[in-house]
Amino acid sequence: MAPAPRFSVEEQERLIICAAIKAIEESSLLDFSMSAIAKLAGLSMGSVYKFVQCKEDVLIALATRMYQERQSVFKKVLALPLTTPERIIAISLLDFSKVQMYNFDNQLESIVNTEAMMKRCSERWLSLMIACGKQCETMFQQFLQNAANSGELTSGSRDIEEINLGTWSLSVGYFQTVRLHQCWHNDLNESIDDENSLVLTADNIHIRTMKRLVNTYDWQQKVSNDDIENICLHLADAELR
Repeated sequence: MAPAPRFSVEEQERLIICAAIKAIEESSLLDFSMSAIAKLAGLSMGSVYKFVQCKEDVLIALATRMYQERQSVFKKVLALPLTTPERIIAISLLDFSKVQMYNFDNQLESIVNTEAMMKRCSERWLSLMIACGKQCETMFQQFLQNAANSGELTSGSRDIEEINLGTWSLSVGYFQTVRLHQCWHNDLNESIDDENSLVLTADNIHIRTMKRLVNTYDWQQKVSNDDIENICLHLADAELR
């Protein structure tokens, strides 16, 4: 009779994920090795390959967990006692360190969302990451649909897709621009104050732009500057800022 495995499947997965994070931190997202993961996890290479078949799978697995964590935080924001347009803006006002899982989140997100990565990873892990993204998309879609059904969005369902895509694109585009700007400064060895880099002020240019965009739609109640200050207070009370 074969000896019982030392760890359950769930325990092995946890060990591999933790080892992968450490292996990347000790090298980089491009230079880590599967053998390093096995050594750090205290598992055989065979056990590691049962869970992830290649380095691309490792990155997709980490990204999937990162997106799951973001979704749980976004749910908390969307549950705050605010109007729908206020909650849309609140997503950009939360402290993004609250949704950060790894110290390489930004680089990981850039790498996994490339065609080359998606072609090289296994179908299982790609399907899991895509499903996670679709769940998040559906959550926001339903959030806006509820506003339309209640009459808070007086134009009804007509503008839902546009609001969803427009506000999401603005947020993603803004933060990618900020990250690129920081990379340029880092390359020049210029000092950057990272302490508050993940927390936007109420009068930040992105928040002002988001407010202007959101207020172009037919809400029962538009968002004012005082409302934005109130959003910050609610996020702080919920320990999200």
